[in-house]
Formats: sequence, C-alpha cells, structure tokens
Amino acid sequence: MRIKEKNIGILGLLSVLILIATLLFFGFSNTEFSFMNDFISKLGAKGEPNAFWFNLFGFITVGILLFAFDLTYGNLLNDKLLSVLLSLFGLGFAFTAIPIDMELSRTPVSKAHIVAICLGLAFWLFGLSRLGCNRQLKKGIRNRANITATILVLSIIGLVVGLWSMPVTHRLIFGIVFGWTAITSFELIFKKEMNKKNYVQHRV
Repeated sequence: MRIKEKNIGILGLLSVLILIATLLFFGFSNTEFSFMNDFISKLGAKGEPNAFWFNLFGFITVGILLFAFDLTYGNLLNDKLLSVLLSLFGLGFAFTAIPIDMELSRTPVSKAHIVAICLGLAFWLFGLSRLGCNRQLKKGIRNRANITATILVLSIIGLVVGLWSMPVTHRLIFGIVFGWTAITSFELIFKKEMNKKNYVQHRV
C-alpha cells in the first residue's frame, strides 16, 4: 500500500520541526550549552542535564521519522536502492542517541556514537548521488540532490583545509541535511495544490 505524497511530506517536515523544537528547548535549558561553539551531541552527552530526554526526542524520534520519510520517499520514486540508502541515514541518526562522553571520546560508547552518524551521513550522500543520477526523475529533483551533495562535500572540504572549525562544519551539515528534507517535504505536501494552480493558469 502506497502512502500519499502529502503524508510522506508530513513525516519529513515533522522530523525537521521536532529537531528544531528539541534543540531550542534543551539548548536554552542547559546553561552550559553554547549554540555557537558546542556540538549538538553535547545536549545528549553523558552527565548532561536532561540527556535522556534529548536523546529520546532529538535523536531517536527524529531518526525514526527520517527513516520512515526516506524509505517511503524512495518507494514513491520507485527506487528501492534509494529507499535503502536514504533510510540508513535515519537509522544512523537514531543510533546517535547512544550518549557520547565529551571528555573521553575514545571509549567504545563514544566511538559508537560517532560511527553511527558518520556511516548514516555517508549512506545519505550515496542516496543523493543515486537521486541526482536518475534520468527518469524530474530535473528539479535531480538538481536539488546534486546541489545539496556538492554543498555538503564542500563544507567538509572547508573543514579539511582549515577554512572553518569542526563545530561550524557540524552545523553546516545539519543545516544541509534538514534543509533538503524540509524543501522536499514542502514540495510533497503542496504538490497537488501547485499542479492544480498551474493547470488553471494554463487553461486561462
């Protein structure tokens, strides 16, 4: 049974809104957290206040929504490999709920946290590449995927060559991933309305 485009878009948009709401709520609740300098993972790190609740809502809930959105989006485009690649990012994001130890980054638990998000992001990037190379899709969808993937790679290159710090790269990556998710979700939610409007204008 296929899920309606609008419902798929709602899943994606919910993941974005819940992440933003959770980040703002727990970020402002933690007086030792800096929105400019700290990693988002710090809010769910070992020993931080309300870490369990941040991990539950900020990582697990958002990760599950991302998994559902990416899986169904790939199915909507009739591309099973795309579904797998994108949805693995959602799983990786959910597993970042494993609390990192900000003081001991080499512990097995901290490594698991880092590996989860890195592997998930790699699968997401492969998914975008798959999306951008599919000539059967609309040009707008392919261009958005290719532009997003390029910006993501450039943000990582900027870190490697020393143009900006790791925390800045961290925020850029979050903005890129969830920016693409938000734009794609809005497109799915309002697709019928836009098509209807274009049809009316064409008739006129």
